[in-house]
Amino acid sequence: MYYDYFSIKEFLVDRVMVDVPIHVVDKIERHHKPIINAVRHKIGQPIQVSQNSGYRSKDWELSHGRSGTSEHTFTGLGAVDYTCANMELLLEELRASDYKRICYYPDQKFIHCDHKGDRYHEFEVDEDGKWQYKGERK
Repeated sequence: MYYDYFSIKEFLVDRVMVDVPIHVVDKIERHHKPIINAVRHKIGQPIQVSQNSGYRSKDWELSHGRSGTSEHTFTGLGAVDYTCANMELLLEELRASDYKRICYYPDQKFIHCDHKGDRYHEFEVDEDGKWQYKGERK
């Protein structure tokens, strides 16, 4: 059975964005919602897409002082950051998910998830905001 706890709007950095490319909507529907819906159903707790997460257009990235090359621009399969009340439980379930890379931001209380690479890797951000490799998953 498929549960759908999330709307496309939740995966957009600008929740009132009206011009979302169809390829981005397709990637959210095919590569992100199935994973996070299954996790949400399993843990039985609300999960939120972090406000600065999900799809960010290249223009949005550049206007906010970013490089414009983030996985959040969905030039690949895209990236989403998730948060919930029980971060340890969410992290445990995302470790077992089909996301290729996850990076835990413990101080900001969110987990970055994307499909970049050909293996399942885990990272944790350090106090300087740098990703530190924690190891291969699965």
